[in-house]
Amino acid sequence: VVHCFVVTHSIPEEWADAEAFTFVTDGVESAIQQAKQLAGDKTIGVGGATIAQQCLKMGLLDEIYIDLVPVLLGEGVPLFKHLGIEPIVLEISGVVEGIGVTHLTYRVVK
Repeated sequence: VVHCFVVTHSIPEEWADAEAFTFVTDGVESAIQQAKQLAGDKTIGVGGATIAQQCLKMGLLDEIYIDLVPVLLGEGVPLFKHLGIEPIVLEISGVVEGIGVTHLTYRVVK
């Protein structure tokens, strides 16, 4: 079972007893710390543009994985929109071309 840490302002009552979820109300950094503690030496991941942006700004991401598909969406939250004016340096560490997708891996230079 994969455990999920959900960053939220309030814990939904209907999910309060779910084993695979921990609802974190004190911020992204707390959620990352809790996930790392539970994972031990395993890798943890974050999902969603808003959470990824916050983690990037706080220096909490080591790598970025992007699965690029040839579809342009008209709506949504841009992944790199709200990062501020300070540059975040990335180093490409992998490119794998598949059928209909290109998998990109970047190391965040700290």
